[in-house]
Amino acid sequence: MSLAAIHILRKELGLTESEYRAILREVAGVDSAKYLDESGDRAVMARLYAIRDERREAAKSRVKSPAERKIWALWLGGDDRPGLRNYLPAQDRTANYLLGFVRRASGNSAITKAADLSALTGKEAYRTIEALKLRLEHEREKVAQEVPF
Repeated sequence: MSLAAIHILRKELGLTESEYRAILREVAGVDSAKYLDESGDRAVMARLYAIRDERREAAKSRVKSPAERKIWALWLGGDDRPGLRNYLPAQDRTANYLLGFVRRASGNSAITKAADLSALTGKEAYRTIEALKLRLEHEREKVAQEVPF
């Protein structure tokens, strides 16, 4: 069984406790993943992957604003330079971490999903982008100091 994989995927999707429990009951008829048998485990994983794929498709179909694209570029990086995500510990390389960063930098506590980035005002987006740039530069300098050549 892949209990750890289920919990990792749940965290990646940002499911609330009630959403997660509803999926377990709906798909496998249990209230906790520890009670899953092999077929229930496969069914729950399939449902979680389906949710992830649905969200990815929805995100692709929506046109992102220039500010959103810049935020994601600073987070993910590009071909030539890694983004902020690459400098963080593995457990912090999630969209939820980025959204928390955006909430703090912009002062907009309504940002809870990636699609909410489109709701940022110009000033909020500017503050977020500048904060991401500063943090990214700080992380790059920190790595440069660790590697003396």
